[in-house]
Amino acid sequence: MKNMKKDRKNQGGMGKEISRREFIKTAAVGTAGLTLGSLSFSPFVFGAEKPIRIGMIQEYTVGATAYGYWLGKVSKAAVAKLNAEGGIAGRKVELVDYDTKVNPAWASSMFKKLILEDKVDFVMGSVHSGVQLAVFPLATQYKMPYFGGGAMAASLTGKDAVPYYARIHTHAKMQAAAGWKWGFDNLGRNWTFLVADYAWGHSLAEEFGSRIKEAGGKAQTILAPQNTSDFVPYLQKVDPESKVLFTAFLGAPALGVMRQTVELGLHKRLQRYTVICCTDGVGQEMVGKESAGAHYLSYYPRHASQVPKELQAYDKAYRTACGMTDDGKDAGDPKNTSTASHMWTMWTTPYMIKQAVEQSGWKDEKKNADFMKAFCSLKVNAGPWAPQGDLVMRDSDHQGFHDHYLEEVQPDLNLKVIARIPKEKLMYEAPVDLRSKL
Repeated sequence: MKNMKKDRKNQGGMGKEISRREFIKTAAVGTAGLTLGSLSFSPFVFGAEKPIRIGMIQEYTVGATAYGYWLGKVSKAAVAKLNAEGGIAGRKVELVDYDTKVNPAWASSMFKKLILEDKVDFVMGSVHSGVQLAVFPLATQYKMPYFGGGAMAASLTGKDAVPYYARIHTHAKMQAAAGWKWGFDNLGRNWTFLVADYAWGHSLAEEFGSRIKEAGGKAQTILAPQNTSDFVPYLQKVDPESKVLFTAFLGAPALGVMRQTVELGLHKRLQRYTVICCTDGVGQEMVGKESAGAHYLSYYPRHASQVPKELQAYDKAYRTACGMTDDGKDAGDPKNTSTASHMWTMWTTPYMIKQAVEQSGWKDEKKNADFMKAFCSLKVNAGPWAPQGDLVMRDSDHQGFHDHYLEEVQPDLNLKVIARIPKEKLMYEAPVDLRSKL
């Protein structure tokens, strides 16, 4: 089909994991990092075992296309690096990917195609809650390990959790734990949540709003369709007593609601605070100069200068390999802003698949349960494969934990980190226990 995309096979490379220094040196002479043709890797001859195939679904052509572009790009760079280092357990890695079209039914058909026709061993990707929930029954039916690609509704590793799904990235409950108190203390006690009317928006309003109310503040929730273009009727409903406006939409609607907030003059009396998901992949210049002073909760600094010093060497190599500049742009197209806070998930997940395969002795689907147990017990240290810093999985609900950041839009429209929230402060009581279900 026209919109079905298959990634070409990656070339082989070096037979052992390169050191941090070697990786940084090698990556620095690469181009966009998506192929190995310009890199000086020693030849590696893979064994007779068939390749390990990783399937992927991403939002390439509809809706959250900036996410699809960057997560797809990073995935290919990660698989290329894996193969350069000897693959997984000595087996070459192949990537097969399809477009979700932000259509749960279509995405489900592609997920099933990956399993039954492409014979993939694992699947990863998508930043859309509806898409991920739609493929859960297939992951369960076929016992297919599936790894989400971004910050989504808390329920995916909560009340809707399934044994063969894991998420290494943040979600609404973690985001609220990271950022509600700072916003309450520094921006105001009365909030309005104008959010997309689906699982993700509901989850953000509930997780932040419940904490605001418990602390004695007020929380108003206004729901609007994700594809809304005229937000004026919704913005006119904002409580006059509100001090903070929290909006949550993706793509064009995210820009639309921010611009119309300014057009109505609400930015003059309301503090603007939300998750970076709304404008990840969008330069603040697209929002406008009035965006200065707004605050975002993020999960990886867009600007290299804002990355913690102890991570900067890893960050530099990672940016080079993925084709991301120091200011968070596409090295091949400076007008294209990266989804820096999300795309690292598709860099780290393939490495974690490698670790789980090798620790569990996985050979094929017969050991998928053992593989999932290993994956969901991993502790990944900061390094070439974890430029975002240490990450720890929790085996009860298959949720990963990592550091978060608070960023403020400066007058020059760059994002400045004003606080780093350690992962230990974001851990909450596991809502489910999947350990006995594998």
